[in-house]
Order: sequence, then C-alpha cells, then structure tokens
Amino acid sequence: MDLPLAVMVSDKKQGSGMNRRHLENLTRALKIFPGHEPFSENLAGILLSACEKATITHDALNQRTLQDFSDVLLFLWEWKFILPVRSAKCGEWDSRLLTAGSDEVFEMPNISRVLVRQAARTGAWESRSAIVDLFLLMGEPEALKMPDLVLEMRKGCVHYTLTGARIGAACVKTGLKDKTGAMIAVLKGSGIISPKLMAFSGKSRASSPLYEFNPCVYAEWEGV
Repeated sequence: MDLPLAVMVSDKKQGSGMNRRHLENLTRALKIFPGHEPFSENLAGILLSACEKATITHDALNQRTLQDFSDVLLFLWEWKFILPVRSAKCGEWDSRLLTAGSDEVFEMPNISRVLVRQAARTGAWESRSAIVDLFLLMGEPEALKMPDLVLEMRKGCVHYTLTGARIGAACVKTGLKDKTGAMIAVLKGSGIISPKLMAFSGKSRASSPLYEFNPCVYAEWEGV
C-alpha cells in the first residue's frame, strides 16, 4: 500500500522555510530514540527523503551523510524505519538481509512512514494519532480501536516479539475478540507486525505463531 503524498506536497508549496521546519520538528521528535545522537544532524533529512518515494536507493540516502553511513543504515533498520527490498523473498522482515551495497533499495513500512510525516509536522512522536490516521487511510472500520489494540500488543512484547495468542488476548481486551484473524491481517499490512519465520525454538513455533513488533511504534511509551 503506497500512501498518498498530499501532506508533504502541500507543505513544499509553502517554500523552503517549511522544509526547514520539517527538519527541525523531526529532529526534535527523534530524540526519544536511544542511539540517535551520532546521526542527529542527518537523520531527519534521511527519513524525509525516504518518505517522499515508495522506494529509495542506498546512494540516494547516502547523499544526506558523509561518514558512518553503514551505522546509520543499521540504526534505521533496527528501528524498522526502512526495510531492504532487493533481498526480500517475501514480506517477512526477518527474511530481509541488510547489506550496505550501493545497489540496495529500501522501502518504509506504512506505519513508519506515517509516524515520520506526522512528527515532521508536529515535532512529537505520537503513535496513537498516527495509528488512527493510517487505518483510516486503509479504510479499516475499527480504526478508532486500533491504538488501544496496538498498545496492548506492545505491552505484551518481549524483545519486540509477541505470540499470536498475545494478539488474541489484546483483541479480547479491546473489544475485538471476534476479529483476531482480520486484525492480524491488517496489522501486517500496516507494517506494525511481521511474522517471524526464524522462531526461537521448535516449541515456540508449535504453540503459537510468533510476530515481530515494529519498534518505532509506541517508541514514546515509557521512554522505549
């Protein structure tokens, strides 16, 4: 799902001052992320560049920084701001191998893209409103319940991993108990979760499917 660029396009029409404000706002919002400090000067610009297109190349991102770009890429990948496209045999995140090759192409998960755009406008990392905005764009009837569902899921994570049973329990708690299967499908489409193909053990695979939770979602919750 390629989200519309209406917000960024309308801001660009107001001139370069608005672009500078985007950079300043996003730089301020990104301060909640541990490890951002070495890249703080360039990180906002890199993310805004990535937001402008459905995909972006290694070289296009690298135009924003002059050194330690491999470390920048690792930071962006660990927080699921970007995902490599070339090495993806399927949609699951843990099947995508990060490389620093100049021919690599990246994309942003939908929720990461919405969070970045919103932070560029407001100067704050606000997952709740970003989740509502994204699911409204996706036409999800339960859009207003999704922030509570996602937060319940986040609370149930261990190292940003949770089971299908945990998702089911979160659905029950947020009034979506009869829609667990549908919720898992839309959560995957939104970029909030991804199935973990490389489960921790045979026992965990057999008992309940494992999912990886996008760590940039509710990164503001208890200071990450």
